[in-house]
Amino acid sequence: MSNLHSQVNDNTPVLVGCSQYLDKKGPEGLNYLDILKIACEKALNDCEAKVSLKDHLDTISVIRFTGDTPNRDSATTDLWGYSNMPRSLGNSLGVSVPNEIYTTTGGNSPQLLLNEICNRIKDQKMDCALLTGGEALDTFVSRLKDGLEVNWGDNPGGEPESLGSQRDLGSEFEKKHGIFEPSSVYPLFANSIRGNEGKSANQHQEDIGNLFSRFSEIASENEFSWFKIHRSVEEIVEATPQNRMVSFPYTKYMNSIIRVNQSAALVITSAKKAKELGIPTSKWIFMHGAGCINDIWNITERENLYSSPAIRKCAEAIFSKAGRTQSDVSFYDLYSCFPSAVQIAKKEIGIPDKDTRDLTVTGGLPYYGGPGSAYVVNSLASMVNKLRENQGSYGLVNANGWFLTKHGLGIFSSNPFLGEWNQVVDSSLLQKEIESLEHPEFIEEANGRGSIETYTVVNSREGPTKAIIIGRMEDGKRFVANTERNENLLTKMMQKEMLNATGTVKFDNSRNIFQPD
Repeated sequence: MSNLHSQVNDNTPVLVGCSQYLDKKGPEGLNYLDILKIACEKALNDCEAKVSLKDHLDTISVIRFTGDTPNRDSATTDLWGYSNMPRSLGNSLGVSVPNEIYTTTGGNSPQLLLNEICNRIKDQKMDCALLTGGEALDTFVSRLKDGLEVNWGDNPGGEPESLGSQRDLGSEFEKKHGIFEPSSVYPLFANSIRGNEGKSANQHQEDIGNLFSRFSEIASENEFSWFKIHRSVEEIVEATPQNRMVSFPYTKYMNSIIRVNQSAALVITSAKKAKELGIPTSKWIFMHGAGCINDIWNITERENLYSSPAIRKCAEAIFSKAGRTQSDVSFYDLYSCFPSAVQIAKKEIGIPDKDTRDLTVTGGLPYYGGPGSAYVVNSLASMVNKLRENQGSYGLVNANGWFLTKHGLGIFSSNPFLGEWNQVVDSSLLQKEIESLEHPEFIEEANGRGSIETYTVVNSREGPTKAIIIGRMEDGKRFVANTERNENLLTKMMQKEMLNATGTVKFDNSRNIFQPD
């Protein structure tokens, strides 16, 4: 043990084990429980402890699965059969623990959960925790399509502690207009970004192509990636039968892929416990700063759709906590469900435009794979390995839930944290600052003249089906609307510039309908 590691306070949390698992067996693949079990066993073995870690676990925590998300009408939720996944997982591993935690839905959940575990280790309320998450949606969907039985489930009794916000992703009025599926919402951010930057749709597409082609290249070299394909800028940008337009301006290859079988796990202990277990210090990774903050919840109520005050405030706070600057970071993993998430996070974190550092260590959700709310467990595992291989370097991980709503950031390093550990930002004051930001007045029933602030056109495999518009009335009040379902109009909206286009909006039968001039 190095002299510095021997000086680490006993109750400092340390990431000591990690794993990732990929299952490409289609209909014959693993179920939800077994795919977690394999990842957890790998993570426990990764610690290289001198004794069995299973005998020392006091916490099993699991990221909520897509199929167990409340208020969703789908085959996955109807067939969900696990009443207490942390306990089922413990039973499958042959352990019983006093702390069972199950998060709410959201891509921010892994960072939120890690922060909570680290704080409880600091407060000596736990000292050896397992954190895991994943999806087996490819096997699930494949079996349904093949007419095979899916009777996955387990009812071990008990009820886990719930961690995270239960609040739904938006208002009912927003949902009526199509603000529900992420693939239809993140393009609204995209067109807002290019409007703010004064770029044409083609220029914006080229930016995305350059950004995501590099992501796909990194994924192509990652043994745990779902798609090991390096796609060119042209392949990503051009709409083709293989790469159809999903929601303008995003083609299929710009969208997160959730139908995957992937899992990952982390082991977190106190420094004292890691020493007792004989875990080599070469395995130790420290969290030097972390935080979670939400933006204004409903997107129709935000100041604009090209920025994130919450990411900016969170980044400033965690860099201050860590005593580090942007130039100290060697590795990033920015949450990449869609290009706009990366573009906004990059700007708000303060990464310069021409910076040459890669923005992912996995390859990103459209190429590496996006196992539901659990992706950041995979990116954290990737970051842990990257930092072990590059001793003394720093890495930053960005997490994102709902519609650029719930944010998490963490700074990690193999460099030992010395002194009293208290590195999770108290976000209560920052959250109040976010909530008090000025923003446009939103009206539900809009009638009169208005203009388009941002928009998207949703496409099916057959062609355009619906436009979603966020706009401003002449008095500055904001509205959300659709257009009439007119294929010629929808096609025109994808071919001609519609930002700031004027027209008439009318409330009709529970929705606003916008008619461009």
